[in-house]
Amino acid sequence: MAKIKYRFDPHTLTYKKISRTSRKKLYQALVFFSVSVMMGIAFNLFFTAHFATPKEQNLQHKNESLHFKYKMLDRKLTHVNQVLNNIEQRDDNLYRPIFELEPIPNQFREAGVGGVNRYEELRKYSDSKAIISVTKKLDKVKKKLYVQSRSFDELIKEARNKEKMIAHIPAIQPIAIKDFGRISDYFGKRRDPFTGEIRMHRGMDFTGPVGTDIYATGEGVVKKAAYSAYGYGKEVIVDHGYGYKTIYAHLHEILVEKGDTVSRGEVIGTLGNTGRSTGPHLHYEVRKHKRAVDPFNYYFNDITAEQYEKMIAVSSRSRQPMD
Repeated sequence: MAKIKYRFDPHTLTYKKISRTSRKKLYQALVFFSVSVMMGIAFNLFFTAHFATPKEQNLQHKNESLHFKYKMLDRKLTHVNQVLNNIEQRDDNLYRPIFELEPIPNQFREAGVGGVNRYEELRKYSDSKAIISVTKKLDKVKKKLYVQSRSFDELIKEARNKEKMIAHIPAIQPIAIKDFGRISDYFGKRRDPFTGEIRMHRGMDFTGPVGTDIYATGEGVVKKAAYSAYGYGKEVIVDHGYGYKTIYAHLHEILVEKGDTVSRGEVIGTLGNTGRSTGPHLHYEVRKHKRAVDPFNYYFNDITAEQYEKMIAVSSRSRQPMD
């Protein structure tokens, strides 16, 4: 039962019953409802501004975690790029020069990744700046790693070729001697023993008993094994590839045939006195790209540093200026 309300009338000094019309009741109800709604909205706005919901708190923690991870990844990529720069420096200044390869141009190593709008899709994220920065660094590292990987592939290929080349180029003495007094003539100008004229001697002469073994000084293919019409007598020529050939002249006996493949240290003939010769000896030449070079520099697999120094001393005494 609704409570009955009274109002005091000061004129009659009595209490009179308050009666509300339906319209007034509706108005009061609307006022009360509006105030309640406004207070609810105000309270919600205040709470939202000052206090996050559990869902919002969870999302905030995830965003902070992702932002931290992007910063850490950015630092790691910076470190990786520094290490890669050091590798590139060694590659250009050490590894590639060893194999006579040109350094890779810096503009090729540092070339950007194609695509003007490559990172446009990443701008829609809240941390787009951090994401784009990390993505750019990652793309740069990937490009540099690709270039460096190709360089290492080239180096490996060259290393294998060098290994093969080292086995082929002349690297030992053609006669097993330790007494350098048996070298009767060195590379360079000398007086011709037959004419007395000053002429270029294009090889080294090794004396010894007839029949002394003569060795191929590197792997190769025999291009000539016959008597020479140019004063070299019985002669063997070995093509080692890579621009190198060796000549063995004045032999007593030839033990190989044209077309034979020979290995370093294999006996290919014996020392003799055939052709234009003043006594039993081996005339030995090394030719690189058809030009005679000093065989003196091609014994590095056969003599020690001390022996090499001794040979230099003997050679220096033998190469006196010609009048």
